[in-house]
Amino acid sequence: MILDKDIVKEGTPSLNQVCEKVKLPLSKADFDLAFNMYQYLVISENEEECKRYNIRPGVGIAAPQVGRNVRMFAMNAVDFLDEKQPKYSYVIINPEIIEKSKEMTYLPGGEGCLSVVRPTNELVTPRHVRIVAKCAILDIATRKIKNVKMTLVGYPAIVFQHEYDHLDGILYTSKMFKVDKLDKDIFPLYTINEEEKDENAED
Repeated sequence: MILDKDIVKEGTPSLNQVCEKVKLPLSKADFDLAFNMYQYLVISENEEECKRYNIRPGVGIAAPQVGRNVRMFAMNAVDFLDEKQPKYSYVIINPEIIEKSKEMTYLPGGEGCLSVVRPTNELVTPRHVRIVAKCAILDIATRKIKNVKMTLVGYPAIVFQHEYDHLDGILYTSKMFKVDKLDKDIFPLYTINEEEKDENAED
């Protein structure tokens, strides 16, 4: 399985390279890559497993983050702003974003990344509220691949765009701004209750 030592960290030149398309059907090496990335995200959902393996929780991981510069990433994210709490759990291959909303948003607490160690929560990264993407999706259980067009809105769209950037050699840290420097029509995806934040603050 993928461990923290296997994740390429910020400052490594390969993270700034544009990735090559994945050849289909998948080779054994590419399937193993897809499986290991997906497995990492599933395991990292569990706090005890994170402690056991000394790994950081994540909702997305891209191939270049584990040393393979190919256009593939895994995401395993719950849309916590939807009352139905749908889960977006995929291995995405050769994605292409074909539509982007004019409306922009950002995570008020800032984004995170398994390849970035230093904290960046005082800065935010603008993202499109809604995207439409074409890609191939791998079913890990059956090893079958299907071509789809998907529409993502809000948090899942942010996760997708973050991982998609990795495939183009872009880290979110290169797109960060202070909130007061953003255009006024870029709004936070959600608001933070300051009283709750104070109550939960660590000493």
